[in-house]
Amino acid sequence: MRLRKTNPGDLPQLKALWALGFGDTEQEIEAFFAISYPTATGFCAEEDGRLIAAAYALPQELAWGEKSCRSAYLYAVTTHPDFRRRGICAKLLAYAEKELTKRYFDCLTLVPAMDALRAYYETLGFVSQNAAFFDEGGAPEARGVCEVLTPAEYAGLRETVLYDLPHVRYGLSDLRYQASMSGFYRLELGKIPAPFGGAGAHPDGETLVVDEILPDCSVLPALLKQLPAKQCRVRTVGGSTPFAMCKWLSDARMPDVYLAFDFG
Repeated sequence: MRLRKTNPGDLPQLKALWALGFGDTEQEIEAFFAISYPTATGFCAEEDGRLIAAAYALPQELAWGEKSCRSAYLYAVTTHPDFRRRGICAKLLAYAEKELTKRYFDCLTLVPAMDALRAYYETLGFVSQNAAFFDEGGAPEARGVCEVLTPAEYAGLRETVLYDLPHVRYGLSDLRYQASMSGFYRLELGKIPAPFGGAGAHPDGETLVVDEILPDCSVLPALLKQLPAKQCRVRTVGGSTPFAMCKWLSDARMPDVYLAFDFG
């Protein structure tokens, strides 16, 4: 088995492996390879010319006030079903960590595809980071003002709101990729002084899935002006629910880093 970085000639096999591992549609797969893959680093395991596992490192920043450091988000980690339970994933991630350390990344982050995998990633040195989750059985009454934002506009808004908190600072390629799954919004309740915030959200049937709302759920009624729903599933800052995981590669450490989007 050979571990290496991916190259353009691997794209047909990478897309086939993605479809097999995650069951995504062709449109969803193409969105990643068109928007995020050009700035990502791909890693793969190869056996007899066949790609049997893959993972992607999306370059990001962790920010906290004036402090920042380089981070890589490990995404779409998968092994071909015929080659699972052989330790290939652990070897591939160890190889990716070695290569990213050479490039002076300070930290690796990821979000387990299922909670059962959290213990596995802990054995590889990852530590859970918390977020807050809320399931609103009955959505609050819609009120306030909701404005649709571009990815660039949302990037500026969230950095303003999150300045004093350790968080992932997303680049435009990340937010453009997230925009293929959800919209971005500026929210204002219309009070004086007017509390404002932002959100990334998308409808799923009668449920509004809010991947991020800032600064907290108090501005949710404004989001419902644009996206009416009978119930909401919300993720935001704070709380004590394990969500993302982090592994530090240097001494540039931050406490409990907030990661919003898992691109799931």
